[in-house]
Amino acid sequence: MAVESASWVTQLVDTNPVVGDPVGEGDDHLRMIKTVLKNSFPSTSTAAIVPNMSGQSGKYLTTNGTDASWGTVSAGDPAGTAVAMAIALGG
Repeated sequence: MAVESASWVTQLVDTNPVVGDPVGEGDDHLRMIKTVLKNSFPSTSTAAIVPNMSGQSGKYLTTNGTDASWGTVSAGDPAGTAVAMAIALGG
């Protein structure tokens, strides 16, 4: 069977490669998986795309344009509250 073609995670065929595929096509599958991962999770940073969520209750996810991090909403900070609400609402 020919090596599958995919650019996004949703395009991967979970039954490939099949048992009868030539071993020599294994490197082609690995390169395709690397391309899919880079396209699906783009980042110029070496940090995790989504930072660790442990202990981050009540915080919001923010970015400096390169790295994602957790921000704290202050009670006296209406702008921060607006940002957190916009993120929660998908805005």
